[in-house]
Amino acid sequence: MVIWGWMWYYLDENDMKGVVSVADLSFSGNFAHSIDPKGRVTIPMAFREALGGGFTIGLNNQSTALALYPKAMWAEKCAQLRRIPDTDVRGMKYRRWVMGNSFPDMELDSQGRVLLPQTLRAQIGISKAIRFVGMDSYLEIWDEDRYLAEYDLTQSSFEDLMNYVDERYFRSGDA
Repeated sequence: MVIWGWMWYYLDENDMKGVVSVADLSFSGNFAHSIDPKGRVTIPMAFREALGGGFTIGLNNQSTALALYPKAMWAEKCAQLRRIPDTDVRGMKYRRWVMGNSFPDMELDSQGRVLLPQTLRAQIGISKAIRFVGMDSYLEIWDEDRYLAEYDLTQSSFEDLMNYVDERYFRSGDA
């Protein structure tokens, strides 16, 4: 697990003319949407500014949804992946999976749309109906039916989930 905190990422001269604070990037909420016949989707206005230009489309860590990473977040993810040595065969399988299923330097068109790569849509099983889900430092795109099924599972076991998170991440261990 990565804790982003107040880190600074220096981007090249063409990227936002300076420095972007990770703390300024935030995605929250969810929006039902649809994909057009060409495989394009309009990014909700609430997410466009945080997404910025030159973002990367890949898979989330569970390969259950697409993940859209702002440029600074993708740079951090790549830096983490570079720590896996080429001699670690198992680690390189993970690195190859992540990098091989990513499409960097994506841009929105003048109408705020982006083409979702067909290979990723097929891999996740995305149909016409989708759901955008803000994940703080990145944005997920789920197939609507899959998202609703996951939502129902989470809701039915929410108390257990809340206790797990509390015990694992928030208790000091000496209680």
